[in-house]
Amino acid sequence: MLLKRDVNFRLQFYLWSRWITQASQPTIPHQTSTGLGAVTWRIILSILAGLLSFGSRDAVLQADGKVVAPRHYEGSLEERAQEALIIFHASEDPTGAKEDLILKIQVAGRAKQFAWIIPFPNQPEVAKEDPALFRELFKYVQARKSRFAKVGEKSEGRGFGAAAPAAPTVEVLSRQVVGSFDVAVVRENEQGGLNPWLEKEGFQKLENAEDVLNFYREKKYVFACIKVSSEALNQSGSIESHPLRFSFQTGGQDGIYFPMKLTGLQKEAFDVNLYVLHRFWLNDKLSKYGYEHRGFHREHRDWDSDQCEPSGGKQFSLPNEDPYLKPYAHLIPTVTKLLQKLHPGEKYYLTNIKAVGLKPDEVRVWADDLWLFPYYTNRAFVPYDARPGKVAAATWTKD
Repeated sequence: MLLKRDVNFRLQFYLWSRWITQASQPTIPHQTSTGLGAVTWRIILSILAGLLSFGSRDAVLQADGKVVAPRHYEGSLEERAQEALIIFHASEDPTGAKEDLILKIQVAGRAKQFAWIIPFPNQPEVAKEDPALFRELFKYVQARKSRFAKVGEKSEGRGFGAAAPAAPTVEVLSRQVVGSFDVAVVRENEQGGLNPWLEKEGFQKLENAEDVLNFYREKKYVFACIKVSSEALNQSGSIESHPLRFSFQTGGQDGIYFPMKLTGLQKEAFDVNLYVLHRFWLNDKLSKYGYEHRGFHREHRDWDSDQCEPSGGKQFSLPNEDPYLKPYAHLIPTVTKLLQKLHPGEKYYLTNIKAVGLKPDEVRVWADDLWLFPYYTNRAFVPYDARPGKVAAATWTKD
């Protein structure tokens, strides 16, 4: 029986493992025709098992050139990682696009020192979401990528304190407790205003950050400042690490926004894992506006089977009635509830993209945050929001 590196590799490995296990039991004759005893056979079979196991690991690594995820989902492979789900709706109105950005919140170290600051083009509404979302999206993508998924399928702190007044140079737009977190949305109106406000409210200062803060202030962005609430700190046990959803207008028409430049202030390299639900595919490398030119690669992208309406999208709010999603509907019940709550009846394609080992110094000097665009089949077409004077133009246009 010869191992071949094809679609049945793991099945062959399983059958080999069972054969070795059975062969090493006492049913093997004590004396074979070659004169080898049972103990000798067990030694030989153990060596074969070790070689086979080593060969299988080598084949898996060579097959995709990356670290293989553990069998049981534990979140991102690296501690320093960002994970998000984006639900995007483009608009014919030049400033009418809307986005739901759901971020996986990770409380590392002591909860009292936890703080997270996120820039947005416009003031977001904030809500708590179920942490099962990311487990389900992970399982869905892995099932789609699996060669055994379907025969014949194609592959493609303290609280903020209500009485504390804001510094004159910082405008507090909203303040609320969302699940385990205190969330204040603020706008810095004058240079040097944000850091004193952060210190007053119990955050750590953003050291050596004026260039990045100036970038956001000039664009009139707002900051969502997040930390563990005093109520959660007073509770016994661990802090509940649940995602937060930020729903906002991007200020554009077809550009999908993900904040990146502020992450350039940290010291260690980081990974980004994005799940994007959009009515159409995303530009990967079709033109210079594709995400592969920004250091990302595609893990998965939904496609149209013979039973699907061409370019019709997938009905994630009713997956049991969608021919493409139906075999996987049991994997995504929380995702289904989310879409039923936020956007019932809307159709999307899911794209999962990743970037590994991004260097903060390099991200910090990006001309803008990460903007993703639809897959316009005309390679010469310039996305609306990438045109001069638009919200995502900085990366591609010069003064």
